[in-house]
Order: sequence, then C-alpha cells, then structure tokens
Amino acid sequence: MLNDDPSVQNAVTPLQPVGPGERIPALDVVRGFALFGVLLAYTLWNLGSPPESDYSRADRLINQALSVLVDTKAYTLFAFLFGLGFSIQLARAEARGTSIVRAYCRRLLALLLIGLAHALLLRNGDILVPYAVMGFLLLLFRNASNRTLAVGAVVGLLYPYLARGAWGLTGVPFPQRPETEGAGYLAENFAWVRYWYSTAITSWPASLPMFLCGLYAGRRRFFENVAAHRRGLRQLLITGLGVGALAWAGRELLLLRWASSAPSFGQHLTLGLLWSAHAWGLAAFYASSLLLLLQKRSWQRRLAPLGAVGRMALTNYLSQAAIIVPVCIGFGLFGRVTPSLGVLLALAVWSAQVPASVWWLRRFRFGPAEWVWRSLTYGGLQPMRMTAPDAENFQPGCGRGLMLE
Repeated sequence: MLNDDPSVQNAVTPLQPVGPGERIPALDVVRGFALFGVLLAYTLWNLGSPPESDYSRADRLINQALSVLVDTKAYTLFAFLFGLGFSIQLARAEARGTSIVRAYCRRLLALLLIGLAHALLLRNGDILVPYAVMGFLLLLFRNASNRTLAVGAVVGLLYPYLARGAWGLTGVPFPQRPETEGAGYLAENFAWVRYWYSTAITSWPASLPMFLCGLYAGRRRFFENVAAHRRGLRQLLITGLGVGALAWAGRELLLLRWASSAPSFGQHLTLGLLWSAHAWGLAAFYASSLLLLLQKRSWQRRLAPLGAVGRMALTNYLSQAAIIVPVCIGFGLFGRVTPSLGVLLALAVWSAQVPASVWWLRRFRFGPAEWVWRSLTYGGLQPMRMTAPDAENFQPGCGRGLMLE
C-alpha cells in the first residue's frame, strides 16, 4: 500500500526493471533447467506421435523414463518461480514506497497478449495465458498471512478435482478433446486452444499451490542467502527424492489394482494427489540439487550458460515452438514424432538456444521477448544495449544470491 505521509510520497522511486547486477542468478539457473524440461515435454507429448504399439523398445523406455523424470516437474518449477518472482517484485516495490498493483496488472496483461499469440499461432499447450490469468489471484494474497497462504495452497490443490466432480453433477457434458485429423495446422491449433480454454475453470487453478509456495519462499528471502540454508537444502533433496519416488510407486500399484474398472471420484482424487506429490517431490529434488551445486565456484562456471537461458526464458520458450513448428511442417512430422525423435529435436533446439543466449546477453540487457514484455509493462521503450557498468556487474552464474565457499 502507498504511504500517506507526503514526505514519503515525495521520495517514492518509480518501478523499473532490475539491472543485470541486481538479479538473483540462482533463480535464472533453476529457470533455465526448467525450460529444458518444458522443451522435452513439448517435443515428446505435444507434437503427436504414432501408436505406442509401433514404438521400438528404446522408444518405450525413453517414454517411460521421461514420464517419470520430466512430466509435470518443469511446469511445477515454473509455477513456483512465478510466485517467487511476484514476491520479489512486491518486496522491491515496498522498498521503493510504491504499489505494485498497477505495474503488475500491466505485466500480466502483456503476458496474456503474448501468450494468446503464442497459443493460436504456435503452441496449443501454451502456459503463458493460464499463468497470466491465475497471476491476478496472487494480488489477493499479497498481504495474506502465511497461514492463509497454506490454506489457499490446499484449496488450490483440491479444487481441480472438486470442480471436475461438480461439473459432472450438473449434467452438462464436459468438453471433449477435438478431432483434428486432416485439419490444417492453424485450424488444429484453434480447436485445441478452444478446448483448453473451455476447461480452464477446472484446470488452471492447479498452478495456485506452487504460486503460493513461491510467494512464501520469497517472503523468507530464501534465495538471497542460499548458503545459510545448506542443511535445509540437503534435507529437502533427500525428502523430495523419497516422496517423489514413493508417491510414484504407490500410484503405479493403485493403477494396477484399479485397472479393471473405471475409477471412482475418490480413486481419481487419490491418484491425482499422488501424482502431485510425485511431481512436487522431484521438482524439489531438482531445485535443491542445483542450489547445492551452485555453492561451488566450479559448478557456477559450468551452470552459467543455463543461467543465461533462464534470463531469456520467455524468448527461449517462444522460440522453441517457432523453430520446431516449421521443421515439423516442412518434414511432415506432426503425428509421427516418436520419443527418440522427440529427444533428438529437443537436443537440437537446446544446442542452439544455449550458446545463442550467452552470446546475446553479452551485448544486451534483455532477450527480445523480455524487452517487449518490459516495455509494455513500464509503458515505455526500455534501454536494450548492455552498458559497460552492467557488463562489469553481471556474470552469469555468479553474483547476489550466491555465497561462495
């Protein structure tokens, strides 16, 4: 909230993008890691594949392994980082004595527009629109107590299952996945976007629990002094891996036990909660592993390119589909991408994005999409070129937020 004291109001500093030296590099590394998971998920499960009966043995192993290791985990990390980013922006706005509401609403509206274009023209599994819409709920929680955040997270976890069950009680048919065989690329995209958005009320709130966990972590300023939490990170690493593995194993056993009949609401809820526990556990394991590695100077150097990708996460996220879609159209790959081919596509795109991100950020403050997003958010064109002080103050993988041994 704005301070009513005129002397304080005169000292208010307008909100503006953080400079390269003000970033928390550990977050960029985790974000870059998550982006590779999103890329793998996209190439494996969003481009269409032949029937599993046509898979080779290697394809079956790749599909099973990456379902366990990747599916939902990258999106979980992104949702957590989205809430964490809001918390950091809120703290910086309060330090400047100003309100975050207007700038944050512009930020979300700009993200919504970018996401709509991305969903309609490129990727029908876009996450930007759901994140932008659900991001408005974070404003309602900005002054909430930690207990309220916990209650909100539990409600957000249960809501999709309760909403789906309530929909069934109304007698209104649930939207069916579209039949798009023979449709052109854009027509297929529009059909899928219509389907995803028509089911939004039951599915999009699933991101709220991780949003609120990120908001809580930001309040605790956890990432601003990671070294002080090494013991907790080690415990989180072990706990996350254990919970993730046990929840997955329990879910597989129940799937076998209930395979002979359609699951009831209670069974569906149990399976869903076990999957969430599995995804959250492995996501916590990945994040804590990266943060512990980043305490070593040698690993900071190795992971620095990942941080560059994370700094340009929006640009790289958009460019993934911008590269892959023309390739799939040109070579007729839609509906024919096996898991092994999907991995090869992901590695090819990633091998271009990593060096391109490093090269770009040696010269510019933001990625191209980040520049557009920030210019729309702050209502003016932002300086793009990297200045000499910026270059001296920022080294990918080092800086504020990491305490070296």
